[in-house]
Amino acid sequence: MLTSQRLHTTVLFILTIFVSTGASSAQDKEGEEQPTGVVIERAALTLRSPESYQVLLQLRPVRSLPVVAPMDGVVKNVFLKVGDSTKKQMELIRLDSQELSLELKKAQSLLEVAKIALSQSGDAKSKTLLQAKLNVAQRELDLAQFRVDQTILRSAIDGKVTEIHITKGQFVRAGDLLATVIDPTQLVVQVPVERDVFDSKKPFTLTVETQTAEAKVDAVLPPISEFDPLRELFVSVATARLHIDSMNGKFTPGQAVLSRMVPKYPVAEIQAVAIKTDTDNPEAERMVQVIRGGFVRSLPIQLLGQVGQTHVFVSARFADGDELIISTSEELQDGSWVRPMLLEDSASEPSTPRRQPNTRGNLF
Repeated sequence: MLTSQRLHTTVLFILTIFVSTGASSAQDKEGEEQPTGVVIERAALTLRSPESYQVLLQLRPVRSLPVVAPMDGVVKNVFLKVGDSTKKQMELIRLDSQELSLELKKAQSLLEVAKIALSQSGDAKSKTLLQAKLNVAQRELDLAQFRVDQTILRSAIDGKVTEIHITKGQFVRAGDLLATVIDPTQLVVQVPVERDVFDSKKPFTLTVETQTAEAKVDAVLPPISEFDPLRELFVSVATARLHIDSMNGKFTPGQAVLSRMVPKYPVAEIQAVAIKTDTDNPEAERMVQVIRGGFVRSLPIQLLGQVGQTHVFVSARFADGDELIISTSEELQDGSWVRPMLLEDSASEPSTPRRQPNTRGNLF
C-alpha cells in the first residue's frame, strides 16, 4: 500500500502490453490477454530553454594575417582572388607607383652626380664634404627604393586568401585593410570545460561536426564571457584553448565544434537514479524514460553538471508535460501505453482495455 508521502509522485498504472501467462481464466474465457499492473514512481519536469546556454564554437586559424595599405595610393593590380592559395613572399596586390618610380630615378641621378663630383675633387677638405654628400645621396636612393617596394604587397606566410576588401582602381588610405590571409593547417578553438575534472596534460578528443579530432591543450584560461550562462549548470567552468593540426586538410576554419557542456535540447534537473545505463556497454548512451501523452518514451540524454549528491542537470528531447519516470516495479519498453489503475472503480472488476498497437521507436 502506498504511503501518503509518495502519492504525489507515485501511482499504479496498467500497461497495454499484455503478458501471456497461459493460465488466466479470464484469458480462456475471453480469448484475450490481461493487462499487467506496474508501480511507477514519476515526477513532473521543469524545463529550461537551451537557447540561453547556446554558445557558438568554431574552428579558427591560429594565424590570420591582415594585408594593410602602407601608404595612400591607388590599387593598380590584384593578383589573387578569395580562396586562392598563396606562398610566402608571393605578390598579392600592387599599388600605383608611377610617382614613386620617378622619385627613385631622381635619387639615382643625384647619386651619380655625387660620385662624379667626388671623383673630380683634388682637395682633401672638398673630398670630405663631397663624400658626405655622396652618403646622403645614397640614403635618399635607399629611401626612394623602399617606398617603391612598399607598393608591392606580399604574403607573409604560406596560406589561403579568405578576404579581398578592395578592387582595382580603388583609392586607399594608409592603414586600410586590403586582404586577409590565413594558415588553414593550424587551427584553434576555445571550449568550456569543468575545471575540477579537466586534465590539461592529456589529449582532448573533440567533436567537429560529424568527425572527431585529437586536440592538444594549449592552455586552461578563465571562462570567457560567452560561457557565463553555463555557470548555472556546472560548479566550475573554465576555458580550454585547443590546438588542432590539420596539415592533411581534414578540418577547415569555420567548422562547428560540439561540446558536451553546451545543451542542444531543453534542460531539466532530475534525480540521478532515473538515469539508465548499460553496465555491459559503458560507451552506450545514457537514457531516461518519461510518460508523454500516456506512452512511455525512452530519451537519450546529454549529461551536464551535478547538483548535490542526488540530482543532476541533463539535456534531452523533453516536451512540455513530460513526467520523468524515476523507478518502476518492472522494466518498461519504449512505446508502452500506460493508464492509471486508480481511475478504475475499485468496487468493480477492472475492465479489459482494448488491445492497442504497441507503438515503439522515437517520436522524433
